[in-house]
Amino acid sequence: MKNILTQSLAKYYLPASSSYSFTKGNTAGNVAVLNAQRSASKMIQHFFAPIKALASKPVFSITTDKVIVTVFYYLPVTNQAINNNTINNLGDVLSKLFGRPVELRFVKLHYPYLNSYILAQYIALNVEKYNFNQVQRMILGKTPIVKDTHSSQALASELPSHIVGIKVRISGRLLTERVRPRQTVLNTQIGSFSPDNKSFIDYDSFTSKNTHGAYTVKVWISQRAN
Repeated sequence: MKNILTQSLAKYYLPASSSYSFTKGNTAGNVAVLNAQRSASKMIQHFFAPIKALASKPVFSITTDKVIVTVFYYLPVTNQAINNNTINNLGDVLSKLFGRPVELRFVKLHYPYLNSYILAQYIALNVEKYNFNQVQRMILGKTPIVKDTHSSQALASELPSHIVGIKVRISGRLLTERVRPRQTVLNTQIGSFSPDNKSFIDYDSFTSKNTHGAYTVKVWISQRAN
């Protein structure tokens, strides 16, 4: 299994040359690191695709001694999990790519609205089957928005932050929507986006295609530190 996974990833994503220079401050080394990150991101995307998991964009922490890769992922099937052996195999391939040990930190999320890129993908998948109003009710209608962050319940929470607002914009024509002249943008928002020194916005977008062409889902998640 290890050899099959290694050969598969190497065939599609490893550069022809695996000789990299990671000297700090060296331009060639910086370019090599950037290219390695791009290849690693494609490998990770390829890794999650067969199990139909929605993954966030990888976050790389690179030092001279090791590379830490953090990825959040969401599985619609609650009892489904990632095989530890395949994770270790992926880590081995990435270690060869970066030329140093790679530590993979895959964090499972129980809800898609906890990451903007995952939520954008989740909405894109659902608008292929349901119209925009149905998607709003199914996904956004079930998101636990905190309206009063000063309430005793919110203040007593051990969570580092609360979701106080979500905004979604879809640009492009959807198969599930009636064609409206000159209207190719759909918007919806729940909760608040009032700016203050304790709020921050998690933003990302995801582009997909249907028979009408490409469409893009943009997501803003407003969170307030607890």
